[in-house]
Amino acid sequence: MVQHVDPELLALLALGEQDAVSDDERAHLEACPTCRADHDGLAQVATTARDLGPDELVAPPPAVWDRIRAEIAEPEAPDAGATTHDVEAAEAEVVDLASRRRPAALWAAAAASAALVVGVGGGVAWERARGPQETPAPTPVAVAEAELEALPDWPGSTGSATVAQAAGGEREIVVSVAGADGSTADAYREVWLIADDLSGMVSLGVLEGDSGTFPVPEGLDLERYSLVDVSEEPFDGDPTHSGDSIVRGGLTQA
Repeated sequence: MVQHVDPELLALLALGEQDAVSDDERAHLEACPTCRADHDGLAQVATTARDLGPDELVAPPPAVWDRIRAEIAEPEAPDAGATTHDVEAAEAEVVDLASRRRPAALWAAAAASAALVVGVGGGVAWERARGPQETPAPTPVAVAEAELEALPDWPGSTGSATVAQAAGGEREIVVSVAGADGSTADAYREVWLIADDLSGMVSLGVLEGDSGTFPVPEGLDLERYSLVDVSEEPFDGDPTHSGDSIVRGGLTQA
């Protein structure tokens, strides 16, 4: 049975601790492809960490230390209540040391995460840690749109409306109006959704400037409330529609 070089010694050797191994172990390392591959992998980690600047290095999270301690923990001592036969049976068990070798990838991660890279000045370098990458939220998809046409008292006015729906079902409508030059300083514009049979209407809010984005109330049926209307409202304290619409248009599926 081949006795490979202990992984802890390979890690120290990769860090530049040349006295960590004996002459026999060094000779084995030169002749054994498996041990040499483990050593080269650890040495590559050490080189990479040395090349990182101090601003790129962070301490590993506590969970890394917990995994390292669990991996290298000493076997538990025999139960004090165990019989002599149990102890002798345990001592007689033959364990193939090759099967107990820790994978090279594990030691490479441990060497980097546990700061096994020592700089020229004796400082300790840490592995660059990458935090969890946030997945961007899906872009809302346009589901309906409308061209808004001027009403008779507002010639030259134009507008548009687009309804977008997010992945979670939330909807919003973007409304734009241009050419409404008749607006006065003592009035404001309000955006409405009106039932196609004019039997009801819902105010979405005040349009400040030429465009705005408004949430569509949850559960509102846009097939019924399909008319987008922008009105001019006087500051009279009356929340109902003034009857003075600037532009209006029907939503169609995008």
